[in-house]
Amino acid sequence: MTAQHDAISQRAWTTIAIVAAAGALVSLDTMVNIAFPAITESFRIEVSDIQWLVTTYVLTFASLLLAAGRVGDVFGHRRLLATGLVLTALGVGLCAVADEYRWFLAARVVQGAGAALVMGSTPALVTLAVPQHARNRALGFFQMGVAFGLAIGPVLGGLLLEWSSWRSVYVVRVPAALVLLACVSRIPPPAHDRIGNRRSGEPLDLAGALLVGAGLSAGLLALSRGGAAGWGSPIVVVGLVAAVVLLAVWLQVERRSRNPVIDLSLLRNTPFTVANVLNVVANGTMFAIWLLTPYYLITVRGLSTITGGLMLGIAPAATAIAAPIAGRALNRISTGRLSTIGLALEAAGLVAVARTGADTPLLIVAGALAVVGAGLGLFTVPNLLFVMGSIPRERQGVAGALSQMMRMVGVVTGVAGATLWFDARRATHVADLAGPDDDPLTFVAAYQDTFLAVGALCALTIAMSFLRPSRERPLDA
Repeated sequence: MTAQHDAISQRAWTTIAIVAAAGALVSLDTMVNIAFPAITESFRIEVSDIQWLVTTYVLTFASLLLAAGRVGDVFGHRRLLATGLVLTALGVGLCAVADEYRWFLAARVVQGAGAALVMGSTPALVTLAVPQHARNRALGFFQMGVAFGLAIGPVLGGLLLEWSSWRSVYVVRVPAALVLLACVSRIPPPAHDRIGNRRSGEPLDLAGALLVGAGLSAGLLALSRGGAAGWGSPIVVVGLVAAVVLLAVWLQVERRSRNPVIDLSLLRNTPFTVANVLNVVANGTMFAIWLLTPYYLITVRGLSTITGGLMLGIAPAATAIAAPIAGRALNRISTGRLSTIGLALEAAGLVAVARTGADTPLLIVAGALAVVGAGLGLFTVPNLLFVMGSIPRERQGVAGALSQMMRMVGVVTGVAGATLWFDARRATHVADLAGPDDDPLTFVAAYQDTFLAVGALCALTIAMSFLRPSRERPLDA
């Protein structure tokens, strides 16, 4: 492909830069993780209650994504992005001033709604801003922005906690959201970003979008509470039953809809289904790093919050570097083949993390984390490109939202699975060593077992990836 053929106009670069910054703003929520202890102390809550800080945000985010994407397809993605930034500024601002935990959680719901609108519009704005042959590069730079936010979040959070209170991790994002809101007017309207579908009488099918979002959220709530509350607890049972019922109703609604939010025939397309399953696994296995590695770095290795944040940011920083490289590589390598290479690299990195212990040189730890992040970057861009290309251009909001939803499913299931396995293995090691529950040796042993398990799971999905054609191309290519 020639440089001229691969060129992206200056107007398109403006769009990509703004939406990548918006994606980075949403990803900056990783700075909250390192503030968990301070938030727990401030509201005088139990450590177990901090999970609702994550749950309220993630479930709101996941449940609204598809509906947000469909609204953007009909009423305009720029409008949706602007509304999402307003809600984001409002949500983080309310979090910063909340004086009771219940109001803080309500503010997290507002923030989650804003994040859903932002991430339901940004991938579509990228793909609609450039010609089809340039989508790989454009999505590569967009994913670089999202990963950059993930990378600097822990570092920035650690610095802010050194200088100020936990409220600063929310305050700092209010002006950032408002600046981006002012920049949205600089985004040129794409050909499909207009109220054309609604004027033609095309049904919106918000019922279908909300049903599938609510069904997935009910299932995710059950998964997230299963380990702590017990799999037979009322909240888990009700969540699982609600998920089955809501998704069954969704299928019936979609079969009867003249214009379903997701074309059900896509679910019978093996490459499309595999791409979404792999998205769940790749993000779920990688999230074990966000869940367990902070404790390894700070509790076991004794690092400061700033140094620990820097180390924790290595994996997403490697993703940010690998994403644009993947975009360029797609000029020569098929989406299926590059996705498989990324999965293999991520699996190797996870196994390398499993080999780290209390005395492993930090340079080796950093290298293992970097390999995981680079593998995820090489996987995400081609996988996103394929999913976006599998759905018509007038439905790019739904396409981008679907990919983000699968990522959230991966995050929640990854946290639930890794937590269950880690707790089980740690209990075994405590019994074997006859030591105290907080012995670092038992933590490290369970930590290694967990990463060996998620690494093996990631490696197993490589075989699933081979179900995709070696010269796989998006359906609209």
